[in-house]
Order: sequence, then structure tokens, then C-alpha cells
Amino acid sequence: MSKPDFAVIQPKVPWLVRMHYLMRTVAFAMMFGVVALHGTGDGRGPGFWALMVLLFLIYPHAQYLRTRRLADPTAAELRNLRTDSVFLGMAVATVGFPVWITFAALLGTLSNNTANKGWTGVAETLVAFPGGALIGCLLWGFHFTPETDWITTLSCIVGLTLYLTALGQVAFTRIQRLRLTREALQVRERELMNVNDALHNNLREIDELQEQLREQANRDPLTGLYNRRYLDSTLERELSRCKRDGHSLALILIDIDHFKQVNDTYGHQAGDEILLRLSALLGSMARAGDVACRYGGEEFLLLMPTMPLISAQERAEALRQAVGNLEVPFGDFRLRATLSIGIAAYPGHGTSADELIRHADTALYRAKRLGRNRVEL
Repeated sequence: MSKPDFAVIQPKVPWLVRMHYLMRTVAFAMMFGVVALHGTGDGRGPGFWALMVLLFLIYPHAQYLRTRRLADPTAAELRNLRTDSVFLGMAVATVGFPVWITFAALLGTLSNNTANKGWTGVAETLVAFPGGALIGCLLWGFHFTPETDWITTLSCIVGLTLYLTALGQVAFTRIQRLRLTREALQVRERELMNVNDALHNNLREIDELQEQLREQANRDPLTGLYNRRYLDSTLERELSRCKRDGHSLALILIDIDHFKQVNDTYGHQAGDEILLRLSALLGSMARAGDVACRYGGEEFLLLMPTMPLISAQERAEALRQAVGNLEVPFGDFRLRATLSIGIAAYPGHGTSADELIRHADTALYRAKRLGRNRVEL
């Protein structure tokens, strides 16, 4: 089997390199034409013309081919501007420093370096251009023939005008691109801010939903009171805090008397109405730190941290009397209910959650054995 051929993907040449290649090619070609007009008839030998062809017609293409293959073509192209100044200095020295050719070459390279590198480009040009002229004088001797005929002078004026106009157009294009890029970035920034705001809103909604789910997981769906799972974790925590701070803690365990008869006689909806009325009473009597929960079926529990036993007994008695005086309307009926309540308190009745609940449950069943509708310790 023959090996597959893989195409080599060449990186795209940066815009600055391509633009400078075009500008350099056209400008150097115009300089060659001006030098050719000035040098015709002066008896220049083949070596002179070979040098001019090399500098003005071959150098731009060779420089571009070299630059595009480098790791950082843009940085290399900015260095090439110094080389341009050196070669132009050599060229004007070789032709004898004609004023208009020298002026056009110096102003052209000075403008290009300044547009690309600012004051650094000015300094580099003012060093590189005379340096190139010095090299030209050392290689071919010093010649000073400043005069140019009117055709050469006009060609320099026209060529320099066209070059500076093109340079201005390039600067304008670059500014336009920067403006469009900045506007696009501003649009993207606004879009990102909107997405960020939406993300924050979504996260806030997710947090609220998670909080609602946690709350729902800890609440009895019918009464809205806390459920037994929440009580188990809260009782341990509150008991530990009361032990640490030296406070008392009371549990009131509540059972609705003859609740099964209510369901059997009037239906579960009637039973639910009684459960809801008792839940509302418990919620209204609970302090900020108390925990009212549905313990199971018709049983409820009120956890009261820092509550002395005597105060818990008074609170339980008040609840029993309030429920005893309550009439629950259900259709054509007026339902009534009574409570049996058992109380246990830390530290007198136990030091653990299991002990306290067991003692409260024992007291509750004592209340039932003694005739219901009563509070027992």
C-alpha cells in the first residue's frame, strides 16, 4: 500500500507583512524608474545597474519570501524597515546624492518607520539611512551630484505624493479595522455581560429551588410543619447546645384523642381539617427557636430549647384547653377534639434524644390511660 499524502497547511501571512510587501514592491519599483531616468546617459556601467536591479527589483521579493517563513513574521517585518532605510541610503550614495531622489527616499522610509514604530522609527531611520549612505560611499566612493532634470524631479514629486497618499490610506484602513474590531469587542462584551447576568439569575433561581426542595424535604406536605426527619437532626443539635450552655430543654408530645373515630365517622377530609387546625395552633404558640413538627399520623411534637419544665407544662395546658374549646366546621357538622399530652425535659428526664422521646411517649400513654384530655409528665 502506498503511504497517504498529507497536505502541509501553511500559516496565513499576517496582514502587515502582505501590506508592506505590496508597498515596498511598488515604491522600490518607482525608485528604480527615477534612478533610471536620472542615470541614463551618465555612462553607468553594468555593475551599477546590476546593483540597482538587486536593490530595487529583487530585494522586495526576496525579503518577503524570507519573512513569511519565520516564526514571527510581524516582528521580522518591523525589523525589515531598518533594512529598507539602509539600502535606500546605499542607493542614494551610489547615484551621488541627487537632492530630489535623496529627499524622496528619506521621506518615504521615514514616514513608513514613523507610522509603524513611532519615535523609535524616527530614530532608527535617522541612524540607518545615513549609515547605509556611509556604506555606499565606502564601497563605491563619495560622489555628490545634487542636480536632477525636470523629468526626474517631477517623477520624484509624483512618486512621493502617491506613496504618502497610499501610506495615509493604509493608516486609515488600519484605524477603520481597529474601530470595527473595538466595536465588535464592545458588542461581544455586552453579550457576555448579558450571558453573565442570565447565568447569575439562573444560579440564583437554582439556589432558590434547592432551598425550596430542602424546605419541602423537611416539611410535612399536609400541615406544613416540620417532619420527623428534620426533628431527628434538630433535636440532637439543640440538645448539644443546651448541654454546652447549661440550659434546659423540653419536649411536648401530642396525640389527638379518638382520631381514628373521626376518620371512620366523617372521613379523612374531616380528620385533615382537625390536623390543619391543630397545626395552626402549634405554629402560633411556637417561639422563634421552637420546632413544631408532625411526628406521625395524629401525633405532633413541640421542641422547646431553653424552656424550663414548669413553663413547658403551662404551655401544654394552654394548648390542650385551646383545642378543647375549638370547633372545626365540616359541612353541616361542628367537630371537636381533645389532646393527650406527655412532657419530658432535659436534664431531669434524660440526657439523650432517645431518652427524652421515650419518657415523653411514656407520659403521653399515661395521659391516655388516665382518661385522655390531659397533660402528664
